[in-house]
Amino acid sequence: MQTGENVEWENGRSPLEHLFRQHADAAWRVLRRCGLDAATADDGLQQVFMVAGERLGDISPGSERAFLFGVAVRVASRLRHKQRRDALSPALPEPDARAPGADEAYEALARRALLDRLLGELAEPLRVVLVLAEVEGLSKREIALALSIPEGTAASRLRRAKVALRARLTSGRRPGAPALERVAAAPHPTTPAHLLAAR
Repeated sequence: MQTGENVEWENGRSPLEHLFRQHADAAWRVLRRCGLDAATADDGLQQVFMVAGERLGDISPGSERAFLFGVAVRVASRLRHKQRRDALSPALPEPDARAPGADEAYEALARRALLDRLLGELAEPLRVVLVLAEVEGLSKREIALALSIPEGTAASRLRRAKVALRARLTSGRRPGAPALERVAAAPHPTTPAHLLAAR
């Protein structure tokens, strides 16, 4: 990517708009999984792409996700202290027994709330690596690039994070409680439509 007069446009879109359309949903999920509530994640997403707009020339082809997620992690760290701790464990609405698929929707909400709570209990370095690897699918190399750490450190943190999360999940498990794989597979919220419309 290039900046200034030499910026390359693709299909009539600027490089920044292309980045936003390709990666905004995932960057917003990273902000949420790093402990921000939805409203604060909206603000954080704007900050992430403000940084991206200022540093387009620093983003190497193929490293776009790593760059954006690294910025998202740093933005989340700054913003997280501004929101209340109980935002990680929102109250679940009562399912509407008359609505089709109500039980399945409620179970998905419960899994997502459980995942948010368990992630919130992990130390930040472990939580961040787990989110990037297991929720967003980054490779260890991409995680190392995003966080500016050695790849071996990324691998070590990921192992420790999985052990810690599984221990928390199984320590108080009741019969029928979701397994780690099902919790991690819970549907994720997407970027709010008003943010897409604003770009």
